[in-house]
Amino acid sequence: MTTQGIEAQITQISLKIQRQRDVLRNLESNKSLLQQQLNAVRDPIARLPVKITSEIFLQCLPSESSRNLSESDNSRGYPRPKAHLAPLLLLSICHNWTDISLSIPALWASIAIVFPRARGFEHLLEAWLRRARSYPLRISLSGVCDSRVARPILHHSAQLERLFISFRQVTFDEIADGFGFQILGGIQELPLLQQLEIIGTDRVPYCGLSFQHLLSRCPNLVELHMQYLDLNFEERPETLVLPHLRNLTCINNSTAIQWITAPGLEFLASSAEDLSQEALTFFLKQSSPPLRKLRLTQDGNFLYRFDDYMTLLPTVTHLQCVDADSELLAPLFDFLAGNPALLPNLRTLEVNNFLTRAFTGPTDVLNALAHVLSVRHRRLQTVRLTMSKSSAILTNGADLTIFRQFLADGMDIHIGVDDGPNILLATETQEEFVEEDEEDQI
Repeated sequence: MTTQGIEAQITQISLKIQRQRDVLRNLESNKSLLQQQLNAVRDPIARLPVKITSEIFLQCLPSESSRNLSESDNSRGYPRPKAHLAPLLLLSICHNWTDISLSIPALWASIAIVFPRARGFEHLLEAWLRRARSYPLRISLSGVCDSRVARPILHHSAQLERLFISFRQVTFDEIADGFGFQILGGIQELPLLQQLEIIGTDRVPYCGLSFQHLLSRCPNLVELHMQYLDLNFEERPETLVLPHLRNLTCINNSTAIQWITAPGLEFLASSAEDLSQEALTFFLKQSSPPLRKLRLTQDGNFLYRFDDYMTLLPTVTHLQCVDADSELLAPLFDFLAGNPALLPNLRTLEVNNFLTRAFTGPTDVLNALAHVLSVRHRRLQTVRLTMSKSSAILTNGADLTIFRQFLADGMDIHIGVDDGPNILLATETQEEFVEEDEEDQI
């Protein structure tokens, strides 16, 4: 056989092999299409209307009630960009799920970003936010935010509805290097922003001008939470009016409340060890808000000199005191009983985790509280007081007659132990506190 004949046979065999490969490729493609059709028939999700499937997918995102509030995890109910978590996980199941996931803007409207991030993350973030289309955005930032990642966030800042920024794990040197300035200083307008939460680093100064710049760009802010923000101003800044603010929480924040005016505020929580009575009184006088609920803690010595601010709270219906010791609670209750014209609309009085001091025991607090009930029983509807177990044990033998009387008259009363089933008195059970059996204590 000649050389040309051999080459011709090789060419024919190669063509036959290629034809078989084409046939195999077509068979594989047909099999894949049939498998997809079979999966669509078997998959219960595929048989549902897209609207219902979309709602199921949205339920895969972390919820507010399931969020982890520990300092090591600041995701706070926002989805993280991880392949094993929704919504990215939904893209890896099948083509149908991918198509549905990419058609739901709300699925991509929130994200938790914990820094540092790998190089190139800004491209993933831009794609993520673009999938949200025009949907309002909710973004959580924790750690050292660099300019690469700040850029796509600033590009979509006009869509921000909720923003959470945490400096909690940031060092002094990182703040000195400009942490957060790319985010705060670069923002132009936040017309949709309704909720803003900023957690600083305890006792590390932060640029007050950047923070004031941020608030000045939020004309429709409804809820503001500030924690551990030691804002530095060379001179007092111009007062900032937040007309739509309804909820304000200041925790260990010594300066911001003094230059904010909130004429529509309904809820105020203050816990600042160096926020003076004068600052709180000035804020209430300047804002004259229709406050409904006031939550105070002992840290700021708010429970001294009650007349400084109690006269400014005619609309408050719910007064809550947290972590107050017995030496301050007893005078507070005496003040409420002795000045029934103040807080005329008070309906709920709540004390959480009160602490016992040597000179004023829990029985003294109970007696003072009973005096409040005897004076204000026609207006008070709910009274709740919780304490440590050791304090509750010290109340054994206390006279609960007046509490039982008001409980029988229909008042909602709960007096008991923090984080435990033991109670002194409660509407639901009307049982007195009983110590645990020795067997339970072992």
